[in-house]
Amino acid sequence: MQNEADTLKTQPSDYLLAEPLFSIPELVVGITHPANRPAIRLLDLALQVNMISKTDLAPLKLSHDLSDIDIAKKLRTKKLLNEKEYACLVATTFNLPLMSLVSLQAEADVLSLAPADFVREHAALPITMIEDKLIIAVEEPINFELSRQLEFLTGKVLEYVIATRNDIEYSIARFYGPVDDQRAMADLPDKHDWVQDEKKATKLGQARPTIQLVHNMIIDAINSRASDIHIRPREAGVELYFRIDGSLVKIRSLNKHMLPSISSRIKIMGEMNIAEHRLPQDGQARVSHHGVAVDLRISIIPSIHGESVVIRILDKDASLRSLSDVGFTPKDEALFASLVRRSHGMILVTGPTGCGKSTTLYAALQSIRETNVNIITVEDPVEYHIDGITQIQVNHETGYDFSRALRHILRHDPDVVMVGEIRDKETAKMAVESSLTGHIVLSTLHTNSAATTVTRLLEIGIAPYLVNTSLLAVLAQRLVRKNCPECTEEETIPDAIRKSLGIANEEKFYKGKGCSHCYQTGYFGRAAVYELMVIDANIRQNISDRPNADLLEQLAVQNGMVPLTQMALSLARDKITSLEEVHRVKLY
Repeated sequence: MQNEADTLKTQPSDYLLAEPLFSIPELVVGITHPANRPAIRLLDLALQVNMISKTDLAPLKLSHDLSDIDIAKKLRTKKLLNEKEYACLVATTFNLPLMSLVSLQAEADVLSLAPADFVREHAALPITMIEDKLIIAVEEPINFELSRQLEFLTGKVLEYVIATRNDIEYSIARFYGPVDDQRAMADLPDKHDWVQDEKKATKLGQARPTIQLVHNMIIDAINSRASDIHIRPREAGVELYFRIDGSLVKIRSLNKHMLPSISSRIKIMGEMNIAEHRLPQDGQARVSHHGVAVDLRISIIPSIHGESVVIRILDKDASLRSLSDVGFTPKDEALFASLVRRSHGMILVTGPTGCGKSTTLYAALQSIRETNVNIITVEDPVEYHIDGITQIQVNHETGYDFSRALRHILRHDPDVVMVGEIRDKETAKMAVESSLTGHIVLSTLHTNSAATTVTRLLEIGIAPYLVNTSLLAVLAQRLVRKNCPECTEEETIPDAIRKSLGIANEEKFYKGKGCSHCYQTGYFGRAAVYELMVIDANIRQNISDRPNADLLEQLAVQNGMVPLTQMALSLARDKITSLEEVHRVKLY
């Protein structure tokens, strides 16, 4: 499918499509003088402007009695429409203004008309009053009952405009976050010193405005597709960041006096010691969002300006993927799937923290979960709970580490064993021995490349003949940020980056400029780049001679392995990512 911006420029029926409005004065004109567009069904419009083709529709078997919204949702679910296309088609079909909220300023009196909980739950954002009408930004026209409920809550006559879901949820976090802050500030005691006793800490953490503030902070992060929430104390204040697609995005600044109550509330959620401020603490919690349980992993460490908090968001529905979603080429997907179905052997996934190793391992487990095998994992921590798999949490305080857990697992008749991480010689030796006794062992190791993984195993004391007979393959991977499709432009590339990657001066690359769709980062989503080294007879022969990593790399390439840097470079040439990202993840 063509890029949406290109499609809209080149089609003869451009006049049918809604153009986004960027300011309140433009919106006033759009509301008071609506466009006079001819009535058209959404599906007909999508076909007419070539957003989709009849070939795309054939597998969907759309029923004639489906509404326009139902059709649009099906097209979006099948990834035939992106967010911008979806909003454009809905706005045009229902003859409603299409609004961009990126430069919109909050109107406190308007925001106060609708409860924050309702706004977050239904993604219906009040943005302004035009005459006696309250203007609400929505992703699609809401149903009659919901509209009546909103009219009752606000006491106003409503008028709707269309915006993208991303735009709405980011604006809700921008606009309602400070409102939550003010309510929490008003509830603080007059004396704003650090909380030193448990009773005061408990009282602050249990105050209703603080509870609501922390809850809304977490919900805003989930809605924004954030993987982490960072609450960073500074000398003069506290900064709130969300990590979105690998980038830290500043959401807002908080008053420093709010930090004790926020950290106390988070400690209560994570069942930590709320009176302890001098030592690091870890905890876990769970919240419900749209009926889905989302697990939280909490880390709190003391700093010179107060307690720093990081909350990892573990959304099972968003993060658990199949092998086809990991980003393999069809050839490598089939190869990797066949490897994890072997009767015995060890497969390692390597790379730095946050490169998607766990996601790939979980995808591998998902692919073999339904083949009547006994799968047991030992993890630290158990990130996602999967039905049909026995998962074990290690406990270092009691001495129940990876190697000890492995000994017990082998008596439990497993077919497949996943070890969260190989950290030492003892765990590596147990994993290797397990793979030699009729088990498939999946694990991770912190090395830079596939070839250095083999030399790392030899360096920590695993005999060459054990590596030779046990190791099936090594997958080294990284995550690169994908260019935002809404704001891609030609990339300015420093000469040093071109030189280090061997890129000719005339070759062009692209990156995102930054817009509301990508939270001004220029990137939207991430893609895996990898190198898959299968241990064949030639490599096994050389392992016995304790080779260096360069020789193993050469042998793997001769065997068909595409080096990780070259794979990343191919994504940049396809405009999927930027050359800046390629340089960030390159191995050599």
